[in-house]
Amino acid sequence: MDPARDATPPPVMIEALLLRHDAAHGFAYRSRTTPLERHTNPDRTARRLAGLVDDDDRHLVHSTSWRATEDGHIVLTYLVHPDPDPAQPAHPLADPHGIAHGARPAHPAPAALALEHVAAHAVRHLAFLGRTDPTITAYLADRPHTQQALSALPPLPAGQFQEVVLASSAREA
Repeated sequence: MDPARDATPPPVMIEALLLRHDAAHGFAYRSRTTPLERHTNPDRTARRLAGLVDDDDRHLVHSTSWRATEDGHIVLTYLVHPDPDPAQPAHPLADPHGIAHGARPAHPAPAALALEHVAAHAVRHLAFLGRTDPTITAYLADRPHTQQALSALPPLPAGQFQEVVLASSAREA
């Protein structure tokens, strides 16, 4: 074991999930990631990853989650909407309702976490903020197709959403 290596904390990674939506294909996303440099603002790093300048107010940039990776990094995820370069290939978001969760109460990290889960969480977070945050509500009012797609998602944080799904499943059984 190398004591010098163990004394250096692993870097925080900034991830920008670049989200797009169209009525025909639904949500799609792509991801860009970079280490957070010392003395650098993570919001600014997310904007830079997305190709945005600091005073760009045409795009939404919002921190949506964090996670630990197997190699010990912490990834701070930002949702960026709309994707500043929609001509780039993106992954369709098949199920924005999909929730990854831990199997035991004292171990919240899911056994398998895919980028699709992170993107689904970000979309649900945006749906929640669209109903609770006046700034996000005003932003979405200028994007009626996205606002309508988000309105189909429950206006609840992820943990409460799971409770609603479980209760709904129990009633149907």
